[in-house]
Amino acid sequence: MFVRSAGKESRAVAAGIRRRDQNPWTPANAWTSLLDSYISRSHIHGLYLLFLPSMRRRMRVLWALALICACTVLFHVSYLLGERYHNKQFQTIVAHSHASIHHIAFPVVIICNKNRLNWSRLPETKSLYNITPAQEELFERILTAYDGFSFHNFNVFDTLLGESLDELNHLNFTQIAIEMSWRCDEILKDCYWQTARRDCCKLFRPRRLPLGYCLAFNELEKRRGTETGINTGLLLRLLLRQAHHAPGNPGLKGFWLTVVESSVWFGFPIDVLPHSRTNVAVTAVYHYYDESTLSLPSSWRHCVMDYEKQSEHFHTLEGQKYMLENCQAECQQRYLLRYCNCTVDLFYPPSGYPACRLKDLPCLASHNHLLQNFEQPEEHPYVHREESGLVCECLHNCKSLTLLTDMRKSVLQPWLQPNASAVESMWLNVFFKKPSMLVYKTNLIYTWVDLIGMLL
Repeated sequence: MFVRSAGKESRAVAAGIRRRDQNPWTPANAWTSLLDSYISRSHIHGLYLLFLPSMRRRMRVLWALALICACTVLFHVSYLLGERYHNKQFQTIVAHSHASIHHIAFPVVIICNKNRLNWSRLPETKSLYNITPAQEELFERILTAYDGFSFHNFNVFDTLLGESLDELNHLNFTQIAIEMSWRCDEILKDCYWQTARRDCCKLFRPRRLPLGYCLAFNELEKRRGTETGINTGLLLRLLLRQAHHAPGNPGLKGFWLTVVESSVWFGFPIDVLPHSRTNVAVTAVYHYYDESTLSLPSSWRHCVMDYEKQSEHFHTLEGQKYMLENCQAECQQRYLLRYCNCTVDLFYPPSGYPACRLKDLPCLASHNHLLQNFEQPEEHPYVHREESGLVCECLHNCKSLTLLTDMRKSVLQPWLQPNASAVESMWLNVFFKKPSMLVYKTNLIYTWVDLIGMLL
């Protein structure tokens, strides 16, 4: 056995020496040997079969076609994955279906009397500003317009078109409107917060709004709601005080109610009718973009972070956090500046923009039809409008809270009430509807880590 194996080894060595002598070493031979060695040991399906010496030509062709098809599919799929990664497509998923509402503050509740001014203070105001008998008629007409003044209602100043306003132009009518506006103890009564009776004037504070000068609850304190269900949030009685309304304002009576997040300047108001009990159930939906999206520009992901002040979409009210509604409010101011070179400081926080004086109000009235609606950029081919609106390129905050309101009203039957105070009042009840909220998360469908994982 030993002799036979030794003989085999000697013959193999001799054969190797002869091959080495016949094929002297060159770089080309070295690379060929390395390639032959790799192919003979390769585990890539089909590759080693192409170079197998015993493989027939027909089978070699079939394996070559199969390998070409496999490589084509591989390159095509890799291209699709790479293109999908390059396009940065997003997906929005439900991150949490029962997140606790204890993580968020109770909404800001803003209450505005549709008749903004307490007309009983008119004599005092006339005396304070030295209004002469000759000026009284015009002065009262201006304040009657302010009594129903809101951003979408500049036409209240139509009566001033063509009037000589020089005599009263020195007056600051924003300040006069604030002084004549309703105080908390005049229109709010019987306030309850989380079933405990509270002083209304300690819960509410004055607040500017595109609806006028109003009263806001929980704007700065950011109190959290601990319970859910009817009567567990904010409960109060609203006093109409119709006897102290401007006699020249023919508008409907009642209140405007706005429910917004604490950092939002304005929202769409809810009509609170007289002689009714209004229950407003609030449901919260939270939406955020995860960190994988923050490396992209705001125009790509369609949202703006608080710190992205260099973004082309970062427009907000002075001193206010970036939010969609705050951007829209800033857009409103810019349109007022475009049309009349001033802004209505009664509607917005203090800023460096020039405030409209009395002589500017007819200009606002003449442009009222252009200030009614918000438009989305590039919507004209799909939406028909008789008049152009406010084109505001505003995006959501990447961490935004949506408050959905479910309103129920019941009539109080004023003819059955025992006293006049009860007849002119209405109950308002704002509360969280359920103890949980939906949380949506938006992220990239494919990140670079996912792409590498797909290719491996």
